[in-house]
Amino acid sequence: MKITDIEAIALVWPPPEKHFWTALRPIGRVNELLVRVHTDDGIVGIGEAHGAGMGFPGIYRETNDGAIEAAGASKLVVEVLKPLLVGEDPLDNERLWEKMFRLNHQVGWTSAGWGRPQVLTGIAGVDIALWDIKGKAANLPVYKLLGGARNTVPCYVTGGYYQDGKTVSDLVHECETYADMGYRAIKLKIGHVSVEEDVERVRAVRDSLGPDMDLMLDVNEGYDVPTAIRAARLLEPYDIRWLEEPVHWYDRIEGLGKVADSTTIPIASGENAQHRWDARDLINRGGVKVMQFDCTRNSGITECLKIAGMCAMNNVRLAPHHDPQVHGHLVAGVEVGEIVETFPTADRDPIWEELFTVRPEIRNSEMTLLDRPGWGIELDEDALRARGVWA
Repeated sequence: MKITDIEAIALVWPPPEKHFWTALRPIGRVNELLVRVHTDDGIVGIGEAHGAGMGFPGIYRETNDGAIEAAGASKLVVEVLKPLLVGEDPLDNERLWEKMFRLNHQVGWTSAGWGRPQVLTGIAGVDIALWDIKGKAANLPVYKLLGGARNTVPCYVTGGYYQDGKTVSDLVHECETYADMGYRAIKLKIGHVSVEEDVERVRAVRDSLGPDMDLMLDVNEGYDVPTAIRAARLLEPYDIRWLEEPVHWYDRIEGLGKVADSTTIPIASGENAQHRWDARDLINRGGVKVMQFDCTRNSGITECLKIAGMCAMNNVRLAPHHDPQVHGHLVAGVEVGEIVETFPTADRDPIWEELFTVRPEIRNSEMTLLDRPGWGIELDEDALRARGVWA
């Protein structure tokens, strides 16, 4: 089997009517990079990615007249990775990953005009598509190829965003709605207001939902180290499952380790880790007990399997950030898999509602993976035409 073509499609949804704020920034337009790898025997692999950033275009850009154009990682997939991979055997994912990753450190790598974040996002989309091909060629779901630890995975819902005019009562009502949907784990955003205000928000949710609901808290790198330590100690009485990314980006290793040493709440991080070396440092020096490596943002499944091995050696659980249709297979495939993140409302993340005609079912805080080859998903071609821009 040989790779014959690679498509990259930037999917971009309209901006939300009302901003969803994390600690320091609003969530922008929902977007996703869709990669399709074609082969000479008719198998087409589907990959999804998002990310880049760090001063570089993500997967698209908006022109002065408001039009959407493919850019960044989308263009890189077609202009750089496609020529590198056409004619290769798509089942050789380890060798092809190394071939792509080498773009980051070969002589003259900057001359192509791409940044490392774009390369790693592009690798993610292609690598994930290669795993889909591998599953389809073997007539097995990806989670079986990865180890088949189980065929269901626990899910949590991310909510509790800050919005203009949103009160603590509104927050409590939102979380009660998630409980009514069957969720047994909720992640709330904190760090946008004072520590004392956030403690009150968490207390109100805990009082309403009781002790049986798992609560996780996500600071999105909003605190300095002393503030993170103070907040963690004030939040300990509310039985928090994990405290996520509590410190600013510039101190996400050593500073994070100081916070981990100062609280009984397990520390989660890793969604911004770019590769196994970042993950290694978070585990060894950052005190992380929950690894959230997002293989749809950086580097793909092939790299995340190496990180899962490190987690297994260090009593760390793997709870990837974003894209449950991909990460559900990863969590189900490996023993250290913990839980996947979901967004149940289309106003926050329309991908789950709009992009697929076939996808796994989430019921009572559990995702049941489909016994279909590859990722088991089918794309909605109408959604592709409506939201997509081809690179």
